[in-house]
Amino acid sequence: MKKTLRVTVLGLLVCLLSPAARAAGLTIALLPPTGDNVAPQILSASRDLLKDHLLRTGAYNVVEPPPSNEPGAWTVEPTAAQAAATAVALGAAQAVAVRLTHIGTAARVRLTVYAAGSGQILYWDSLAVTGGPEELDTVFQRLAHAMETGKPVRESAEIDTVTDKEMQTLGRRQANRTFGVHLLSLFPFNTAGSFKPLPGGGLFWLYDARTWMADFAFDAGGGDGQSMWSAAIGGYYPVLREDFTPYFGGLVRWAYMDLGGNGASGLSLQPTAGILLGRLSSVQLRADVGWFFNTFGEYGTATVIGAQGQTTMTTASKHFANGVVLTVGIGF
Repeated sequence: MKKTLRVTVLGLLVCLLSPAARAAGLTIALLPPTGDNVAPQILSASRDLLKDHLLRTGAYNVVEPPPSNEPGAWTVEPTAAQAAATAVALGAAQAVAVRLTHIGTAARVRLTVYAAGSGQILYWDSLAVTGGPEELDTVFQRLAHAMETGKPVRESAEIDTVTDKEMQTLGRRQANRTFGVHLLSLFPFNTAGSFKPLPGGGLFWLYDARTWMADFAFDAGGGDGQSMWSAAIGGYYPVLREDFTPYFGGLVRWAYMDLGGNGASGLSLQPTAGILLGRLSSVQLRADVGWFFNTFGEYGTATVIGAQGQTTMTTASKHFANGVVLTVGIGF
């Protein structure tokens, strides 16, 4: 029984000491909003909107100083000392100042909460307005909720307080795109047959996003009893931001290779380093060297001469080829 009572009392204390409970009935002084390039009528309406949303939270008692008759008072933002003194004069624990800044077709609303007496900033945040004056109601509802919970305004959105700006798609920087052709040569080791270079060529699309690059490539090659075709995706880091830059990275290649055995297909991994000339031009030259590692193995073949003549059979061991890849290309 005593244990249950202690748990109940502890639970009540936790509830009473929660941020929402501590803020219940808190008296705050709502200062007249100020602004740049904002009509006085909008500022007056903003004051009423924010007051309604603060009262609707149930956490605050809102008091207001009398309006100022000084010319241009609505353009000058109160200092921390002025806000703190106003809160003390009105018997409030905090002062809330609002600033609206309008430029072009966009505006930003900044809300600052000062402690009475000391002028210490207890809360500060701002929110962009792109939907016109009619969006101010949503913005002030969002700011009042953020102020009550103490969360950053970007984390305090609810289903009915998402702004027009937040519904816009994110802006993206345009990457430079280059189409080109290249020639390559594989020098494979640990193959199912004897060592033979494998020449080839293909097409590539290079995307340059300034701080990184990526490409897609389709290649084919063959000769002297060997063959290969593949599709590759690569990512690279350019060392310089100039017309000529070294780069390094790697690529993943899905490939079919017949290197003197029965042929096999799968993924091939290839760390790569290279140089790019003409990065700022409409024509580019690139050359790189890499080392490929096949994650798939190829069975070798053997010829057996018996009574019935020659017979080709598959050997039992797999050969996981690896080796050097040299590539030169031109893009435009």
